[in-house]
Amino acid sequence: MATTLAGALATLAAVVPALPSEADAARQTVTLSGRAYAFNHMDTPLAGATIRVRELPRLAATTDARGDYALEVPDEANLTPYIAPPPGYNEIDLQTFHPRGSSIENANFQVPADAEYNGLAALLSVPIGADGRPRRCVIVTTASARNVRGVDYETFEARTPHGVAGATAHAEPGLGSPIYFNDSVIPDPSRSETSGDGGIIWTGVPAGVYRVATEGASTRFASFLATCEPGRIVNANPPWGAYELARGERPLGAGVVAGSVVKVANGKRAGHRLVTVKLRIAEPLRAKLVLRQDGRRIAPRRGQRFGVGIKKTRLRVAARAERGRAKLRVTLTDSAGDSISHVSTLHLPRASRD
Repeated sequence: MATTLAGALATLAAVVPALPSEADAARQTVTLSGRAYAFNHMDTPLAGATIRVRELPRLAATTDARGDYALEVPDEANLTPYIAPPPGYNEIDLQTFHPRGSSIENANFQVPADAEYNGLAALLSVPIGADGRPRRCVIVTTASARNVRGVDYETFEARTPHGVAGATAHAEPGLGSPIYFNDSVIPDPSRSETSGDGGIIWTGVPAGVYRVATEGASTRFASFLATCEPGRIVNANPPWGAYELARGERPLGAGVVAGSVVKVANGKRAGHRLVTVKLRIAEPLRAKLVLRQDGRRIAPRRGQRFGVGIKKTRLRVAARAERGRAKLRVTLTDSAGDSISHVSTLHLPRASRD
């Protein structure tokens, strides 16, 4: 069937969003909150520190006298919080979060004072630049016990040390074996697994994004995402980071699969009906896309791998599909094997007839 260029463009433009618009999504917020305190001194809160987010430099909050902060952040966004501490302490990043409709609580900052900072750097032979920061990146976490999640700060402090002994960790992409802290909270290169302190550290990490997974002989842990740049110290500290999972428990959504579907639209091009999916991704992910109508697949099942960035992919709708409602399921999976799914309902246009 002949189609004019103007008609084709008009048809293609008549796409039907299946999700809230990106502007609407940006207006939906959740709360990121926690406490800043001195590393190895949980009874020393850090007041007057500034909490920011790498991806959203205009956002900021200041810690109060108890070291507490709260920051309104966009939902369904990739967020790497960091702290600009008072004099005598050192900047720390947290893991990269991706909230999914729920606020993020107890996103705490363990902040080393200059003495601990310089001592650990010397002990680990970390090259330091003229700005006093590591020349490369450092990733730190704690294999932490289940009983320090979902509790107030006082209970969290009372249950210290809260590490889980006997765990090992690895990163994807690979970084080699980390160094584990001993029970005296000192990095000990002779250890091959965590102590009761639970501490784990990699130094000299190249810039990039790393999914860190931790395993124990009989214990499961959540994974986390570290976003590295030269000079950053990423401390995915309790009760986030490598936290213990109870039997049958799934990791919290904010710590897995740093990516989401931001827009689904459908229309026609060159006589074919197409469904276009736009994604925002902060780590390498596998994606599976399945389009169904009345329970039947109406497009080839598509499996793809995506790198970091804003990505688009398209599905070609089968000619047999009827005009009307259809459902698209997009499943995203990270390198630790955790998955999230987005289900969108859309209205297909009528198929072209020759």
